[in-house]
Amino acid sequence: MRAFERSPVATRAHREFVRSSHCRTELREALQKKVRELVARVEEREGRLKRIREEYQINAERLAALVIQYQNRDSNFVSYQSQNGASQTSIVPAGVIANLISESEMIDSERGQIRKVELVLRNLPDADLYHEPRTGAVRSRQPLHQLTDDELEYLGF
Repeated sequence: MRAFERSPVATRAHREFVRSSHCRTELREALQKKVRELVARVEEREGRLKRIREEYQINAERLAALVIQYQNRDSNFVSYQSQNGASQTSIVPAGVIANLISESEMIDSERGQIRKVELVLRNLPDADLYHEPRTGAVRSRQPLHQLTDDELEYLGF
């Protein structure tokens, strides 16, 4: 939502015009841009997860064990045997495990957003059919979509 739309000077009629004046092409472009942004965020988060797991030498099996330990204990550190089978113990701070958990949850959330936006993209109508008042003939026109302020802000309008 633009700053002038939040000001008391902006009238309800103006806000309604701004909401309803987005045609299919603008909306489709904004939705595609949002999908690209979300995909980039997911890839960035996955890269961070990979770097952290490599840094602390955490494979999938160890990650599952560490998450269980983290959830069962209220400590600052979680320890586990190193992956190469040696008797050496590696220390993984609980904050690292918490970070891995929260990043994974954010990835799941963003993938859900991607699925929803792609569903909206697939279901956007290309044309609006209507009856010509004078002749009764069926005609088509480019549809205008009404969006709420939150939807406009989400799409970057």
